Amino acid sequence: MEPVPSVVTKTYPCRGPLQQFRFAESTSFKCFRCGQTKVSKLLTVYRQDWLRKLCNGCYGRLLSLYEIKAGTSKDDQAADDLAKVLLSSIELDSRRQAERLLRASDKRVDNLCAEGLRFIATAEHVASQLDAAPQLEWSPAVIGLCKAVEVEIVSRILRPLAAASANVDLMPDSKDKDIGRVASYCQDPTKKPPELGSFAHFLQTVIHSEQRRTTSPLICTFLHQSSKWTGSQWVLLPTGLLRALQVLTTSFRNRAAHIDELGRDDYFACREHVIGPQGMLWNLVVAAEMGRHQSGH
Repeated sequence: MEPVPSVVTKTYPCRGPLQQFRFAESTSFKCFRCGQTKVSKLLTVYRQDWLRKLCNGCYGRLLSLYEIKAGTSKDDQAADDLAKVLLSSIELDSRRQAERLLRASDKRVDNLCAEGLRFIATAEHVASQLDAAPQLEWSPAVIGLCKAVEVEIVSRILRPLAAASANVDLMPDSKDKDIGRVASYCQDPTKKPPELGSFAHFLQTVIHSEQRRTTSPLICTFLHQSSKWTGSQWVLLPTGLLRALQVLTTSFRNRAAHIDELGRDDYFACREHVIGPQGMLWNLVVAAEMGRHQSGH
């Protein structure tokens, strides 16, 4: 470590990868995150690298991300908190412009629900503004891609399932540890929809539990619903939607939601998985749209 040429009057405890120092004299430095030149007695060093100095504004932003990631919240709650950071990181006009640009560049996004489009466009816009570091900054953008998948599953699968289950007694299923979260939502669609992990667990039960395929009213309703989809094979195969969700949660969402520092490469790997040429989001769109068309005949 090579501190700037001034007397350090106070060294603050490390907060994750961030550490603040107060100097006897104001010091001029360039913030490596925002690129602005600052003059201050207080500056922050990232990962003990004195070439990576941060201004107070950037310190506050990165600290808020670190506190979410280092907290004790479960993956789903941490992901929701990071999604809020993502959506609040750009102004409404900028977000709308990002959505227009995304529509112009890829017509496939016209198939997404409004919320899914918003998450993809915001993630892409934020990612375009980031340098290769600091890594913590990329976590909200990764979460944005994951949330896009989550809201599309709610829109295309869970809300129609709730509607189809309106007159079905789901009380026994709501007490089932494997499918209870989805059953509770279908009982009352005004509740917060299930997160990615809960839906993946439900889908895993549908695929692997032969007994509950015949005894669970909710699973029977789901199978009847999916039988109308010509794309149901991808949804019901272990190597289809379930596998894609497992990769998304373990390789990207859960890491982004907690202490791992995701960088540029992680974002683009997640992007390829979600909205690349063979991305899981487009596979979901194809399966669900075929189901919608079939149900209309």
